[in-house]
Amino acid sequence: MPKGHAQFAVYNRTVNHAVKAILRSPAHGMLSDRLLVMTVTGRRTGKQRSFPVAYREEAADQLRIHIDWPEKKVWWRNLKSPAPVSVRLRGVQRSGVGEAQGDPKADLWVAVKLDAR
Repeated sequence: MPKGHAQFAVYNRTVNHAVKAILRSPAHGMLSDRLLVMTVTGRRTGKQRSFPVAYREEAADQLRIHIDWPEKKVWWRNLKSPAPVSVRLRGVQRSGVGEAQGDPKADLWVAVKLDAR
């Protein structure tokens, strides 16, 4: 685990739980213009993990999710090669394919190509 990850994970787990609840509720409009809930499946464990992330729409079917502090986050490693993801975007559940791009030491993001509705 990355150095200092335990303290970061405890804080994130607490805050993320509240943010996910809002984004999955009818009150999602408070946050969903800049945050969404992303679900990624672990490569080795097969377990699904969901968490809120900031996003930017690149096009109608393409999202860019910047990863701050990639050394403290491990979920993006499941997307080193293209993999299925799902997102709750502005109250609507969507599926697609995500792939981590860039350099973890400089600038890292996940490009998501959403499936047609």
